[in-house]
Amino acid sequence: MNLKEKIFTQIQQQTASNLYSTTEIAQNLGVRRNTVSYYLNQLVAEKKIIKIGGKPVVFVDRAAPKLRDLALQNKYQNMASFKAALTKKDVFTEVIGYNSSLYNQIRELKAAASYPGGLPVLLTGATGTGKSYLAGKFYEYCVNKGYLQKDGKFVSFNCAEYADNPELLTSTLFGYTKGAFTGADTAKPGLFDEADGGMLFLDEVHRLDAKGQEKLFSYLDKGEFSPVGAASATKKVHVRLIFATTENIKSNFLRTFIRRIPVQITLPPIKKRTSEEIRSLILHFYLEHARKINREIIVDDKVFSTLVHIGYENNIGQLKNIVLLSLANALKRRSDEEKTAISVKLVDLPYKVLMSNYVKEYAVSSREAAQLVIKPTSHIKDFLIQRSDSNHIEETMRQILTAYAKHYPIAIFKKMADEKIAELCDFLVFKQQRLGVGPLPLSFFQEILNQKFGYLQNDFGNDLNGNVILTLAFYFYYRQANQWHLSLSEQKTCKQIMQEWDITSDNDQLTSLIMSTATEIFNLHVDEFDNLFLLLFLNSIQKSENPDIIHGVVLAHGYSTASSIANVVNKLEGKNLLDSFDMPIDIEPEDIAQKIRSYVKIHQVKNGLILMVDMGSLEQIPQLLKTNLDYPIAIFNNVSTQLALFVADCLKKKMTLEMIVKETKAAVNNDYKIIYPAVLKKNILIICCNTGVGTASKIKQLLLASLPKKINLLIKTYDYDFLNLAGQEKLLKEKYHILAIVGTVNPKYQDIAYISLDQLVNGEKIEDLQNALAGFLTKKESLEFNSNVVRNFTIEKVLNSLTILDTHVVMKNIDLVLKELDAFLTKPLKNRTRMLLYVHISCMIERIIRKQPLTSEPEGLSLANEQELLDKLKSSLNILETIYSISIPKNEVKYICELIINSESDINTSADDNNSFDTSTITE
Repeated sequence: MNLKEKIFTQIQQQTASNLYSTTEIAQNLGVRRNTVSYYLNQLVAEKKIIKIGGKPVVFVDRAAPKLRDLALQNKYQNMASFKAALTKKDVFTEVIGYNSSLYNQIRELKAAASYPGGLPVLLTGATGTGKSYLAGKFYEYCVNKGYLQKDGKFVSFNCAEYADNPELLTSTLFGYTKGAFTGADTAKPGLFDEADGGMLFLDEVHRLDAKGQEKLFSYLDKGEFSPVGAASATKKVHVRLIFATTENIKSNFLRTFIRRIPVQITLPPIKKRTSEEIRSLILHFYLEHARKINREIIVDDKVFSTLVHIGYENNIGQLKNIVLLSLANALKRRSDEEKTAISVKLVDLPYKVLMSNYVKEYAVSSREAAQLVIKPTSHIKDFLIQRSDSNHIEETMRQILTAYAKHYPIAIFKKMADEKIAELCDFLVFKQQRLGVGPLPLSFFQEILNQKFGYLQNDFGNDLNGNVILTLAFYFYYRQANQWHLSLSEQKTCKQIMQEWDITSDNDQLTSLIMSTATEIFNLHVDEFDNLFLLLFLNSIQKSENPDIIHGVVLAHGYSTASSIANVVNKLEGKNLLDSFDMPIDIEPEDIAQKIRSYVKIHQVKNGLILMVDMGSLEQIPQLLKTNLDYPIAIFNNVSTQLALFVADCLKKKMTLEMIVKETKAAVNNDYKIIYPAVLKKNILIICCNTGVGTASKIKQLLLASLPKKINLLIKTYDYDFLNLAGQEKLLKEKYHILAIVGTVNPKYQDIAYISLDQLVNGEKIEDLQNALAGFLTKKESLEFNSNVVRNFTIEKVLNSLTILDTHVVMKNIDLVLKELDAFLTKPLKNRTRMLLYVHISCMIERIIRKQPLTSEPEGLSLANEQELLDKLKSSLNILETIYSISIPKNEVKYICELIINSESDINTSADDNNSFDTSTITE
């Protein structure tokens, strides 16, 4: 970041609380004052900051929340004039869409107004786009800004009223002299005379014939005109002109006339207005009626959601009529005497609206029961959260960046970031108000996210159909009303955090899809803050990686057929075992295939995918996937709850794909087909731990850091129970060429070398690992690998990777325990045993602090002196209980005792038989 960017960032950060002078900025950045002054003036010229004169001169960010919507100058003489500008009303801010779809149009109107004498303006657009309303606001703006005197009139005239009588139209505009035509007994001034000193608005100006347009030339050119009957006499007036038409300019106007109107503005139809603008228009019309009938109106959020998203062929006028009719229908349910609030529900909307696709697909199914209470005294802004009140997301993300800048150890920073993300999610879901945030209702975000990602249960412990989807819906719901500007430094910091956090590729893929949805469907401008939030959030709710489970998916046509079957089965099984796709009846086969491809992209389905379909898809689906399968697919036809329940039960028992197909075929007898990937075995190194794959993933990272960056080798993590499923060894060997298994427990696969973690740490079997990888490493790479393993698999490195405790401190404390044990035992503990105890006890301390129990019970001990050892060990561990303020349970003490006995026993020192080194109790 260069000095100019640093100065701008300083002003952006300080604007929220104070205005800073040149001297203060120079002192904060440690640079010369005249250098800061030079760059500040550049930023003023670039319209990025505002300069406020006085003693001292101070500066403010032009994009600060309280200023971004105001028409402000670049410089002010003093603070008083600046404050006066803040309180001066810009009438265009009352125009719905002034800062979005009408932003450029209003900008051009302001330019036309500010030009000396004013510029003529032509508004074009379909009927009902707000041309007349905007013309009126244009007049108010000119008066407020002093471009027109307050006594200057706004004269409005619809040329269509005299379309059939061009002569009368012309005389009405320009006036006429006595005797100008039959019946002209006296001279009469025209609209130009009436509007002198003010503004003349000519609606439907295309109704002026060529002669009438030509009569405007002299005024447009010279500011004067001739009344009808006085061709040689001219009048000079000062009138600002604004025209409006619904017709094509080229085919309805003289080219010479159009050429004289420099400001030509097209207003968008309602279908091109943002959802926020449509929502505000709906509120505006309901507010009008609340004031008219002096009643409180309660509008169901489904009504708003529907009115925001249906199409309007006749623009704002049609919307206005629908609002009126909905209120009339609601009133029918009440007598005239009732003074209670009027409740507008979905059923009150016109029949044509109720039959729209949006109502069928989203509004009816929405579970949200929120309501808007509109009182006669309400205002639109009451229902829209102000930007300054909706920046909790920005504040949280900046706090995370600030914490990162303090250079905490990454483990401590992770914990802090997790807490911040949890606090933010809790605030958004439970503490923030839910209505009127911005253009799109909460139900819309929830429905779209459910539709796009609801079937993606992924390898998360959380069901993406539930709390995760809800939290993301709330996030984007509030995000639409929250805008910010990230400096280059902040963008870089976000990327650094994501890299150092070591987020899994699965989260990264899911985040990319969610970000693209936010951009393409929600029409939000998302950036690194959003990307970082999603990665941190998804990482925080991820309980465990389980890349090799078999995924089951129900696909059925109908609004909720598939989801109903999956929900019933998941509830009966007490676990989310099945995903579902609800497909429209007329869905194209390619769309089905695209859903499956998206599912596969997010999931790791390497061990198999089971599709249960409702009709004739056995042949189509594999062909439509259009990809080289590297996983087997089993497809069952004619899905039913019975079939789905049986498959789910098999999944729960962790059967292999072939076993599931065999058992299901025998029990349900549905047609099925299995598609296997092409037989091309990949070379793989397996990392295994006792339960879960949290520890295995960390071991994997240490190995990846030791290997060359480019190596044609898969490294996959598994838990011990999964590797020991019936038939799993055979299946993995058919699928992969297994080079070796590294980890904390030995699954004892036949003819596969096992290397335990402690053997890597003490260097016993580094050579065996080198030999297993011999075909993938050059001689030079093999030597480098050996050096890297020695460096990366030291006890300090392992402890740093597996725990958040200070390595040197915890080892020093454990040494106190071991010293007492050495004094008790007849001979000192072996180095191998000491190393095991360093790792296990440090992980145990962290686990107890986090109140997470031991994941497996110790086996029964049989040695005669076990009780004596247990008692001594318990006594020795009291040191750690005092230091860390913890209480070590009996089963933890027994587990450590078992570890010592197994490690020290002469009959159980074989590395391959050692399964006592259990770092699986480590939690992430």
